[in-house]
Amino acid sequence: MPSGGTRLSIDLTSSAIAATVDRDGTRIPVLLNGRIVMPHGIVIDPAGQLHPGVNGLPEPSVGHQFIRDPVDLLHAADAEPPVDAVQLLAGQLWYIADQAVRQVAVPVAALTVTIPSAWGPRRRGHLTDAAARAGLPAPAMVTAPAALAAYATAGHVPDGTCLLICDAERRPITLTVLQASLDGYQELATRQVSPSRDLDRDLAQHLLTRSIADDPPQRTEKEATPEPADAALLESIRQARTALSTQARAPVLLPSPRPPAVLTRDDVTAAAQPLLDDAANAVQGILDAADIGQQHLSGVIHREARAIPGLQERLVAVTGHTPIALDGHSHALADGALALTAAHQQTTSTANDTALPRVRLRVRDLTSAIILGVCSLTVLLQTILTADIVTTYSVQVVGVRLSLPQLGVAGALTMLTAFAVAHLAPTTWLAGTTDAATSRPTTGHLIRRGYLAAAVGGSTAAALYGLATGTAVQFGYEPYLKWTLGSALPLAVCAAIIAATAPRIAAPQLSYWLARTRPAALPAAIATTGICLMRAAITLTPPVDLTGMPGLIGSAGAALLGIATALTTSRSRTTRTITVPGLAIGYAIVFTSDTSSALLVGYLVALTWWAVQLAAYTLRLAYPGTGQALRRLAGSSHTA
Repeated sequence: MPSGGTRLSIDLTSSAIAATVDRDGTRIPVLLNGRIVMPHGIVIDPAGQLHPGVNGLPEPSVGHQFIRDPVDLLHAADAEPPVDAVQLLAGQLWYIADQAVRQVAVPVAALTVTIPSAWGPRRRGHLTDAAARAGLPAPAMVTAPAALAAYATAGHVPDGTCLLICDAERRPITLTVLQASLDGYQELATRQVSPSRDLDRDLAQHLLTRSIADDPPQRTEKEATPEPADAALLESIRQARTALSTQARAPVLLPSPRPPAVLTRDDVTAAAQPLLDDAANAVQGILDAADIGQQHLSGVIHREARAIPGLQERLVAVTGHTPIALDGHSHALADGALALTAAHQQTTSTANDTALPRVRLRVRDLTSAIILGVCSLTVLLQTILTADIVTTYSVQVVGVRLSLPQLGVAGALTMLTAFAVAHLAPTTWLAGTTDAATSRPTTGHLIRRGYLAAAVGGSTAAALYGLATGTAVQFGYEPYLKWTLGSALPLAVCAAIIAATAPRIAAPQLSYWLARTRPAALPAAIATTGICLMRAAITLTPPVDLTGMPGLIGSAGAALLGIATALTTSRSRTTRTITVPGLAIGYAIVFTSDTSSALLVGYLVALTWWAVQLAAYTLRLAYPGTGQALRRLAGSSHTA
């Protein structure tokens, strides 16, 4: 799969739509509006808005149009039907993808769609157009029989052997012969079993005829004629057939004024006999059409939503193989299609062989870097200018009192400035115009150079901050270097990790990674303002005391520092809503000249945590299977 990407698989061939996402090797069924599967139907309201996932209109409504299944309209999409079938399918795909993204919180990087085997270039092209309109990647298409085979066998089929797929989940029953190959499955033959025969309608006709026979002799001629089975009666029979899997009898509601009838297993068995005979003949016919015999079959796979009594036994009698039954596996096709397309989608290009579109560097692109650089210099200058220098005979400096944690913040902000500059490297030109004739460096190369330069340049600038402080106060360099360089080094290590691993990120994920790596200048500006106010409150003579604390200015500064700390440590809106007021009030209450250093250290920890989270996010995208492997290893160790 694409490194760090989410693969979405959608099954459009079953009686209800099912979708599965593969995130870092973990398969997750997508809940579609709170349901495990979703109906194919779409309602178009008078405003033209699409409402996917409905069974029909609850009551007649003027201006509303119900489409039972947009996929059924694709065969006529070129003939200008009353509705745009491609647009309907695009709305359906967009809705499913939106539900998946809401559930896993990661954009879709690759799309797989299960389609009927009869689809050729025309309808496959319509599906590709629909995915493009929905803003999704071009879909990899897997036929339903191949997806069933991949799910049932997990890929353990010898090359060259054949499988018989009997899909009775939707009417009519479809038989397909597949031959396994290194590239997947090749379809040798396919055949439908009695397309005109419907078991539910046969049962409905049988129950209506039996109900008429039980009526009094005075019944009218109109009542004596069985009426066609309507939708409500067919749905009642489907429910009864499902109930017969656990009980011998089930009620069926007949059209008024007839009383309810009772459906038994014997009724279903009797009605299924003609269908079973047709199925046995169709199996033998499809084996002949595929030019294989029973000895060439390695297995039979059978799927049905409602049991057809005797069907599995007929398959055993004709093929000599006991079928692998997939009853009740709603996501079988979606999962099987994911397994088949995994190898293909693993070849997705990465940043190492991708060149993102680039633009000439503008002043507004440097806004974050400029703001962060100004904040860093402001914190450094205030630390030096407010230092209390103790001298002897106005010549020799014997002691200096300044805020070492504030000096550390200046060093960390220097590294943050380097991150902001490195963020520009993959997408901007420093000067001049692009030349299409010359080969452009890949995005991975630019990321590597940019973040390595950030690690070295930011550390060097932090060391210069320490040396500049020692020179300004004329009292050695060691303590100041420890704080400026020590605060910057963890961020520099994270930048080096990013430089080494980010080039492996899949190309579809680069835009999201770039959005995540942009340093937020606003929290840093808020923190700088708060730090300056805190330091001013401590160094003012006499101190401002309007609140019973070291001063209103200091309390306001501490509150701003708390806000910046909360904004830096979390990206979640909910978490920020809770922590921002809590830390702001807490910092303002506890602020004194003795606690200011602890509050500054807390902000330093927040900056380090931001860099660690960014490095971890980069590692997850570059090596998506590592986290899953570690969890499995931890689980096995715990079990042992």
